[in-house]
This record gives sequence, C-alpha cells and structure tokens, in this order.
Amino acid sequence: MAFAAALAGAPAMAHAGAWTLESGAGQVILQGSAAHSDREFGPSSTLYDSRPYDKVEVTLVFEYGATDWLTLIVAPQFLAVDLGAPGPASYAGPGYTDAGARVRLLAAGDAVVSAQVVGRFPGTGSSQSAAAVGYEDAELDLRLLAGCAFTLFGKAAFLDLQAAQRLRFGDPPDEFHFDATLGVRVAERWQVLLQSFNVVSEGAGEGPYFGVSYEYYKAQLAAAYDWSAALTVQLAVVGTWFARNAPQENGVVLSAQYRF
Repeated sequence: MAFAAALAGAPAMAHAGAWTLESGAGQVILQGSAAHSDREFGPSSTLYDSRPYDKVEVTLVFEYGATDWLTLIVAPQFLAVDLGAPGPASYAGPGYTDAGARVRLLAAGDAVVSAQVVGRFPGTGSSQSAAAVGYEDAELDLRLLAGCAFTLFGKAAFLDLQAAQRLRFGDPPDEFHFDATLGVRVAERWQVLLQSFNVVSEGAGEGPYFGVSYEYYKAQLAAAYDWSAALTVQLAVVGTWFARNAPQENGVVLSAQYRF
C-alpha cells in the first residue's frame, strides 16, 4: 500500500512556476529523475524495511505563450519501475501525458498570481504489472500559483508557492498538494534552489492498493547553471524526510531548459 501511495502521488511535471510566458515565446524542458527506496514510513511514521523499488521518469515539457496571460502546456512522460522481492515486477513504457494551460490572474510589480488546469492521461494501457500501480487512472490537477521576485542578502531571488487539488479517477483517493520553491542567484550564471513538495491524500481510496490514507513530504536541493541566454541545466538531489504510509524515497534529478 505504501508503494502504491508513493507512485500514485508522484510529483507532477516540471514547469515555469507562477509566471506565464510572453506571447509567441516558448520553452522546452527535458527532465529525468531516478529514485530508489527500500524503507517506508508506517501508520505512525516509524521507518521500516520494505519492498525495494527503483523508478526512472523522463518528462518532456512544452510550454508556449499563446498570449501574455495564457501559457499552453503539453508534457509526455516515459516511466520505468522495477520492484524487488517478494514477487519481482517491472514496467517500462509511457507514463502520464499532461495537457493544460496556465492563466495569469494578477500581476503587480514583481509579483504574479496564476491559475493552472492540467489533465493527466495515463499511458500504461492494459498493463497488469504491479509496477504500474498509480499510473493507471486519469487525473485532473487544479492549481493556484503565486510568485514574487525580490532581493535576498544583496542577491536576486524569487519565491514560488503552489497549492493544488488533485482529482483522481478510479481507485486512488484525491490529494492536496503544496509546493514551494526559493531560488537565489548566487553568481552571474549560477542559481541555487531549495524546494519542498508535499502531498496529503484526502482519506483512503478503494481496492487492494489504496485502502489507507497517506501523506509525504519531500525536500529538494538544486543548482542551476545558465549555459547560455537560452539554455539552463540543473542538477538536484531529492528525498522524503517525513511521511505516513509511504516510502522513504531518495533520488537525483537532471533537467535542461531551452527558451525560444
């Protein structure tokens, strides 16, 4: 159940935060992550040894500014999951494909508030592998985003906050998501980002895999380098620091962002 909860609540695609793109501008983000777990937080949040698994996700995000206040989003994903004993299982193939839009609601100085609607369509098809659990049902992500730019200790910085209602169809329960990113430009081409990704299920779901409620909290530390005016590359480490009925997962994230 803990494994199913983790896959069901896997972080959504990479994105540009609360800011919309200018009309006619776009960006492509290629993000890959690799994670491992062999321990889980139980009902009282105590850590136990658990069924090991390895997970790789590769997401290609396309964003385009239809207008200054409307950004269109499409993001297909490749997924690979390997489960250890008992009963080894694996899946490799399409994960979710996300499609939606971000709308700027308010802009005042260096602050912005936006709303985002993204439909998530599963690509696992009729896979019967336990490794595909959590990627088999459609989802709808309704998100409110707020961002602001400011100066921190003489360095350019920004803060991005996001709250989301994740509606999930099928056996998994709905979820509440809260994400936060603090970015600081520590040098001309270098930026450090401290991120928090938090998921709380809204009760338990149905079926054999989702019979318990769950929650988990992840922290991510990243360094981003501006290779050129158009290209930024990023390396991050991420880990689950606290959870209930969910795995203790650790991993690395690599991404490249090209703006045009």
